[in-house]
Amino acid sequence: MKKLYTMAMAMAVATLSLGQSQRLCLLEEYTQASCPPCAALNPALNAILASNTSKVVSIKYQTSWPGVDPMNSQTQTWVGPRVTYYGVTGVPNICFDGNVLQKASPTTLTQSVIDSRYATTSPFDVEVAHQYNATFDSIAITIEITATQAASGTLVLQTALVEEEVLFCTPPGTNGEKDFYGVMRQMLPSATGTALANSWTAGTSQTVTFNVAVPSYVYDKKQLAVVAFIQNNTNKEVLQSGLSSPLPLPLDASIKVCGASEITCNSAFTPAVEVTNFGQNDITSLDFSYTIGSTNSTYNWTGILASGASTTVSFPGITLSTPTSTFTANITAVNGGSDLVSGNNTFSKSILYNSSSAVAAPVVQDFVATAFPPANWYNQNGGATAATWSRSPVGATAANGSAKMDFYNSPDGDVDELLTTKFDLTTANQPTLTFKLAKAGYQGYTDQLDVDVSTDCGATWTNVWSQSDPALLTAGNLGSAFTATSGSATQWRQETISLASYVGQGEVIARFKAISGFGNNLYLDDINLTTTVGINENQLEEQISIFPTPTTGTVFLNLSVIRDEQVRISILDATGKQLDTYMTEKSNQHEVQLGGLANGLYSIQIDADGQRLIKRVVLNK
Repeated sequence: MKKLYTMAMAMAVATLSLGQSQRLCLLEEYTQASCPPCAALNPALNAILASNTSKVVSIKYQTSWPGVDPMNSQTQTWVGPRVTYYGVTGVPNICFDGNVLQKASPTTLTQSVIDSRYATTSPFDVEVAHQYNATFDSIAITIEITATQAASGTLVLQTALVEEEVLFCTPPGTNGEKDFYGVMRQMLPSATGTALANSWTAGTSQTVTFNVAVPSYVYDKKQLAVVAFIQNNTNKEVLQSGLSSPLPLPLDASIKVCGASEITCNSAFTPAVEVTNFGQNDITSLDFSYTIGSTNSTYNWTGILASGASTTVSFPGITLSTPTSTFTANITAVNGGSDLVSGNNTFSKSILYNSSSAVAAPVVQDFVATAFPPANWYNQNGGATAATWSRSPVGATAANGSAKMDFYNSPDGDVDELLTTKFDLTTANQPTLTFKLAKAGYQGYTDQLDVDVSTDCGATWTNVWSQSDPALLTAGNLGSAFTATSGSATQWRQETISLASYVGQGEVIARFKAISGFGNNLYLDDINLTTTVGINENQLEEQISIFPTPTTGTVFLNLSVIRDEQVRISILDATGKQLDTYMTEKSNQHEVQLGGLANGLYSIQIDADGQRLIKRVVLNK
């Protein structure tokens, strides 16, 4: 009797194990590299997927709309039918396990939705494995399907090659996205999948195999994974998914390909690249071809670069002769043969050679001349699009012309820099950088403008001024691209930055750094470096006093002697960085509040009657 009981229990346990399979959920997203809402919503979606890798596998389909997307151009053959299958009409759009969430916003995928679906057992086990051939140009895929309970429906096995990470240096589209995850690269044998039996009993199994060439457009073979899932075409429910994770490669030398342009004031230039070994084997030799301007050269490196290690390879130095050159380097061979990943073997950046002499104040730039950037100024475009600094015919005065930053078309996160000529502040007296700006906003989007200063030809920078929307705005929010009105007193305002802390420096460069939030356009005009007159020449010096100093928080100015009705007051810290600025009416006694600042030395800058006066004050609370 005991023996019979044991056998019955064993049979019950076996039946129970066959009847339950742990589910691996599937997230399918329809997205696009030129879709602004995709850029806004994908980071949160990617974050929740990254925290649920044991519960969810994802496939991202890069669609053909609304704009350019090279990943779609490579895969539209398979993306198009999947778009039609679900009836997707807009992006971003997700389907979670087919019909649990169907044609939904990415924001609808919550942890509770994932946990609830993950806790629902599946009638199938799906085991996926893949391996490369000896030359790493084709993949053999094996998919084992086992029914752990009875199931029926119009069932199909969908199999996709997925590149888990596709990372670009610059956005491939216009929405600013550079990092893409789970990108579908090919569906096997087609977008309609492999038909399965419509009725399954517990214990039934089937093996499906594929042997396919690695698509030539795959960026990185070591990121290539295989996702397989069983779908019921009757109601579009995904019953189970399986994943075969990416495989390591023996050889993969990667140049650090994301390099910003470099500015140098020295004609002697030593080109260099950083190389990382992402393969399993040691790298003992690297062959390079490299170009600077029109000069082509080759170089061979030998040594030991272990798996996971990085090294800097320096090439023979050259002499720069033109203001702008392009430095490009390519890995042409690894250990005497081909690299298994060719998509990370090229590096390119612009070299800006500033051979000009520094100029003393006054320096005036009104952008009236049509050449842009002006002589000895530099425009560093940080993105792949044409939306960067350019000359506009509108200006702050009747002498039209300004520098325009096209934030309206610049992708979110794009950084573009306009660098001034070199200033000589060796003997300057209270040097000041002034500029006029006009800026509109776009509701829900935030742009930023920084002003930085360098004394070592751009090797390092110090921020001296920064504003972002809405403080940056002079024209409020608009629903269309903003074009400033020339000479408009309401649209243009002047900003002032003290460069007093840089007196004694022979080569000073300022840069206007535009950080795009995909907002609205900004215009700069009348960028001038000026100096104040000497104390004996300044008519306001003896007529305006500041007291008390030291102060515990409030200082007083007598502004009654000023002719202008409006006076600009600016508060600067000890480095000359502008902390606050505002316009006020002239008065017998004007209060300036410093109580919210830390103890230290500050300057009160007064701009009126065409003159500038700077008064020092010590705050000691």
